[in-house]
Amino acid sequence: MAVSLRKGAPLTIRALWAALFHYPRPEIFHSDNGKEYEAKAFIAVLEEGGSRISRSHPGGPWENGYQESFYDKFKVNFADLNRFDTLGELVAEIYRMVWVYNHTRIHSALKMPPAAFAEKAAPSLKNGEFLPLNPV
Repeated sequence: MAVSLRKGAPLTIRALWAALFHYPRPEIFHSDNGKEYEAKAFIAVLEEGGSRISRSHPGGPWENGYQESFYDKFKVNFADLNRFDTLGELVAEIYRMVWVYNHTRIHSALKMPPAAFAEKAAPSLKNGEFLPLNPV
């Protein structure tokens, strides 16, 4: 994860490198059509790592539904930035919110938090097996 006062390619590249440090390279990287995802430097990181790039069709937010759902909740939680006295408080709350979203919130389709699903899926993915979306 990366945090900045400004949106743009440098922030997006830092977030991508942070993800690549902690997780395997994605075979496919899917995003919307934001300018930060079209930056040459961002594309180079993905292509040099061997990831294929996928983009939503313009005007098709449902193609990236999980991310759109997260951003909706994120915007509601952080609508009033003036409630934070310092930038550090804001950053700490962003990290806390992301952790709660991934580790304690029950995802409706998964019937468990995303982190629990990822842990359960890890052995199957290593063996090239498929894990159903609604595990019992």
